[in-house]
Amino acid sequence: MAPLPLGILLGVAFAVATGVGCSVSHPNSLPAGGDVDLAAYFKREAGVVPLPVSNPVFVDSGPGIRAQMLSLVRSAQDHILLDSFLLNDGLETREILDALAAKADEGVKVRVIGDASSRFVMEKDAFDYLKTRGVAVAEFNPVKGWRLLAPSMLFERDHRKFWIVDGRHVFLGGANLSDSSLVSAERGGNRDLMVRMDSPEAARSLTRSFVGTWNESDSPFAMDMAEFETSAKPMGEDDAEYWFFNQENVRTRPAVTAVMMDGLYASAREAIWLIEPYTFTSPGILEGIQSMTERGVEVNLVLSSQVRAPRFRYASFYGIRDLIEAGARVWIFDSGSSPLHCKCALVDGRLAYMGSANLNFRSFRLSRELSIVFDDAPSVAEIRRVVEAVRKNCREVTIDEAADYRSAPFAAWWLIMQTAG
Repeated sequence: MAPLPLGILLGVAFAVATGVGCSVSHPNSLPAGGDVDLAAYFKREAGVVPLPVSNPVFVDSGPGIRAQMLSLVRSAQDHILLDSFLLNDGLETREILDALAAKADEGVKVRVIGDASSRFVMEKDAFDYLKTRGVAVAEFNPVKGWRLLAPSMLFERDHRKFWIVDGRHVFLGGANLSDSSLVSAERGGNRDLMVRMDSPEAARSLTRSFVGTWNESDSPFAMDMAEFETSAKPMGEDDAEYWFFNQENVRTRPAVTAVMMDGLYASAREAIWLIEPYTFTSPGILEGIQSMTERGVEVNLVLSSQVRAPRFRYASFYGIRDLIEAGARVWIFDSGSSPLHCKCALVDGRLAYMGSANLNFRSFRLSRELSIVFDDAPSVAEIRRVVEAVRKNCREVTIDEAADYRSAPFAAWWLIMQTAG
């Protein structure tokens, strides 16, 4: 592999200076080439065990995601717990906000966590609107006061997107409670991905995490896990099993998201498709890509030409040359108007992941993330469907084109977005 470019060296120096490190964990105990006991590895390195799920429904359109959100709210009888990185009040979200408020009026326990970075999104403020409607809202890690003096806390975000309803229904993935996630692709909305499932076991685990995050946040009162019941349900013959990678503590090592990706990389035998719109390369990420290509795995990585802010394109495209030199094939998704926002991977057509985590340093080290891995055929087929649909609007990037993205603006934003993206 070619020597690391100046931009990456500057990024490493910046990360070291801020005390957060830069590489992704690659445990030496993990074999490569498909002969991996994923269940044992995930349990040993991250304490993650498979949980039973039933009736999974995958949704990859804004209107479909919006319909599922409304369905969940309207079906709730006891409680609704919502954790959304972005929380906006807009034309598409207002009906959902009003539905949440209506449920709160009925006596349903409605609790909403929004990341405080939502305060800097130039849209109407959903935090205040929900509060005026009587919905309990918590802001995670607002940038103020003594936090300004603690870089590790200043950069931390809750990037997860998940719903829990009545201790049984779970809805998670990459879509925020935001107009950009709920508008159709034809109208410029994100190409996103969520999955709804029934799983008391997953609901119980995520409820515990939600309560912990709520109590760490700027919230109107403390919550207790005992407030929220989950019903026991024996595993059925048709149930699948998913691994839930809930990176709720960004200071845990090895990082949960890194363990997940290492397991996927080591499992690849023939080909992997990584749909990762915000890929800001780092030495560790390039090491993971190269570990696959050196043993003959075809690595395909898809980036998006359409983004909500130019800085994401600059930061992502800067690293294309490094990815190609590491052996990957890099593709650009260009639908003309719809940004690619789903984060998922397909490994040899037999293993898949989806969730909130991007392929960048922030998701591995600085953000709370929630993703799932699964190998049951029907669920994997859903990810294959998404990948095939994305591929129809892709073109491959040449090394000559990649060289065009090595100018100063691209390098500057790549460096900034390592921690700010």
